[in-house]
Parts: sequence; C-alpha cells; structure tokens
Amino acid sequence: MSNKRTFAVLGVSETNSIFLAKQIAKTNSVLLFDHDAVVLNTVYSQILSEHPNANAEMMICPTNASWEADVIILSNPAATDVNLIEKIRNVATGKIVIFLENKKNTINFESTLEKLQLLVPFSKVIQSFESADNSNDSVLLKGNDKEALKTILTLFTSIGLKANII
Repeated sequence: MSNKRTFAVLGVSETNSIFLAKQIAKTNSVLLFDHDAVVLNTVYSQILSEHPNANAEMMICPTNASWEADVIILSNPAATDVNLIEKIRNVATGKIVIFLENKKNTINFESTLEKLQLLVPFSKVIQSFESADNSNDSVLLKGNDKEALKTILTLFTSIGLKANII
C-alpha cells in the first residue's frame, strides 16, 4: 500500500480495535467512533500520547466517519449492531469493511461473514479474527474479494501483524 488511506474504526471499546487503531495511526489517518464518549476520548488521547504525529480524529457520527474513510473497521459489538450497520450501509458502498471477530465467537465465523455481507451487500467484507496461537499480533483473514483481502493483508503486515488468508 503505497498511498495512505483513511480508516474509520467504529466501536473502539474493545482491546483488538484499540490495538488496531493505534497501529494504523502510526502511518495512516484514523477516524474513531464509539457510542461511549468517555472511551472514545480515552482512546483518542492514548493514540496522540503514544504517536504525537498521528492523524487521528474523534467522530460523533458513524455515518460521517464511514463516509470519509477508505476502509471501515467494525469491532464485534459494532458489527452486530444492526442500527449502526443501517446508518453506514449507503456510505460503505464499494469500500472494504473489516469485521473484527471476538476470539470467543470464531466457532460460527462463516455465518457471521455471510450475515454482514448481506447487511452491506455492495461492500467488500473481510472478517479478521485472532489465530489460535494466542498471540495479540497474529490474525486470520477471510472474505470473498481477493483484491480486498490482499490489500488488508498488506496493511496488517505493514503495521507489524502476522496475518494469513484462509
């Protein structure tokens, strides 16, 4: 990925979405959204504290954050929030939408990917979940769009994650 992209991270209240937002903010623009303003402010402050030159912005609306972004990252609670998905559906058209699966829920990952793809039918949905090796920096990626998978694999490896496509 030679050019910088803007990433919307929706639902920054989970460890994996916070970690990913911080890593991405080192080299790309990050738009942060969460329903909990205290959590949102805390994560924003942490990013700027750890990376003073980061281009991070707090957003009060998931639609605006998604509209401005090239790639949309959904935490597990955000991806299962049908109201939030409805708000971003039209602005997610043609964009990569990454769903960060909780480790606990990976048993049924196939149906989760299909369900989210139905909710945002004109997006390139990718599911990311922690691999079984219990390391925070190792993820598996699954999706139907090979080019989108390749793009996210490149991004994840460039920010220090060990990513594999399944």
